[in-house]
Amino acid sequence: MTVSQSIKQPGWAGLARWGDSQVLPILLLAAISALLAFCNLDFPYGIQPDEPIKVAFAAGQHHNYAHPPLLIVLARFAGWLWGASSDHDYLLVGRSVSALASVAASVLFYVVLRRHADGTNAFLWACVFAVSPAIAVHAHYFKEDAVLVFAICVGLHALVRLKEQVSTVNLVYFGFALGLAVTAKYVGAGNSLVLFVVAVVACRLSLRQSVIVVAMDALTVVAIFGVSLLTETGSGLSTVLSGLRTELAHAESGHDLKEWFWDGYGLTHFRYHLIPSLTGPALAIALGVIAIAIVADRNRYVAAYAGGAFIWLFLLELSPLKIVGQMRYILPVVVYLLLAAGIACSRSITPRSRLAAIGLGLVAMVASAYAGMAYVANLDRQTDTRFAAMRFLEKQGITRFVADYPLGEPATVTRDYRDLAPADYLVSLKFQRYIRGGGLSAQNPRIYELADMFRCLDSHVTAQFSKPYGDYGFVAPTVRIYDLRDARSCIPQNGT
Repeated sequence: MTVSQSIKQPGWAGLARWGDSQVLPILLLAAISALLAFCNLDFPYGIQPDEPIKVAFAAGQHHNYAHPPLLIVLARFAGWLWGASSDHDYLLVGRSVSALASVAASVLFYVVLRRHADGTNAFLWACVFAVSPAIAVHAHYFKEDAVLVFAICVGLHALVRLKEQVSTVNLVYFGFALGLAVTAKYVGAGNSLVLFVVAVVACRLSLRQSVIVVAMDALTVVAIFGVSLLTETGSGLSTVLSGLRTELAHAESGHDLKEWFWDGYGLTHFRYHLIPSLTGPALAIALGVIAIAIVADRNRYVAAYAGGAFIWLFLLELSPLKIVGQMRYILPVVVYLLLAAGIACSRSITPRSRLAAIGLGLVAMVASAYAGMAYVANLDRQTDTRFAAMRFLEKQGITRFVADYPLGEPATVTRDYRDLAPADYLVSLKFQRYIRGGGLSAQNPRIYELADMFRCLDSHVTAQFSKPYGDYGFVAPTVRIYDLRDARSCIPQNGT
């Protein structure tokens, strides 16, 4: 009997250590994140309009550097490992890079949150993050967004490690993380600058330690840009500078439609992008627990992360670059806001009622997961509204049509509606954008002309295709088919 007990106790101790460790929740979280990120990854090429140029860059065409090169460098390396030889190969490689970046970001999100929260709340809110539409949907595109989220999470992980111990290894890691964000997306430079200032103050870095961080940051940026230039032909420093100038000009001039701060009462991103990115219930719970933690408990970690989220959101609201439908702009907000919510649940709700904290986390996770899975499911060709519209046109025998956005299948696409005369039908994904633009102030006169055109065309709708979980980041947008044959008077004279 004594022998059996001596054998049994170490076994139970081992299980306890496994349960207390972070290995099991990390593996489970990675599996959940990967299931969503890789589901429907082979959705039709072309419905994300920026992917074709990314494919060309990954295949070896010289980068224009209007966006930083980290994504392209990773895709080129992954393509080399995979033996990619066609556009479709590079497309899947690039999307896989984004998917893996999202999985890694979810794991790092949990690891960072676990530094501040108990295991249960950290896991629940990491699941809210991983399965949210914001992360699950953007994990599918060959775009910089998922890599930026990953880089931000690396930076936060490096910061908490540095806060725990200011060592040479952690200083180097922190500098590397800051450089990673800069090369993921130019806006990441702002995030890196703020994290550096926080580190200097919170970790009381000396001049020598600060120099190590800055040097490693610069070295990382130079190395990644250097690898990019070495893996393509026809590019040089002048190409990089030209790309930077182009991006700065774009930041200044914006898009054809401007979403001014007061037109949306300062809530354009909050209403149209943050709510659908997290779902209403999850966002309401997050804001509620954050308010309790800050007002009732004065929790400084919650205040810091929530402050980061709200500053990001406010700066985005100030920028006229935003366009309703571009949810990817608010992804950094999601990172900081959900970290604050997880800490708040652990530090403020759990001490009052552990059951209530778990219940709130579960509700937020289920709401987020349901929406995330529904959006990912709607990426499939069989459920996508664009292909439903194309099948309708084919069944009706309609061939004289023009679209105002890529449809994922061969179709004539108009860029400015000035070439509608030969077409009998207009397939529009942008009608809501211009109708909204007609109600905004200080727009280009052409915006008001197009708004009037679409209002006039309202009485000439042949068919409309939409999904309950659509119109989110290129997923199943609402598509209208307008009959132009009896609506020529609706089209502005300079559009004929």
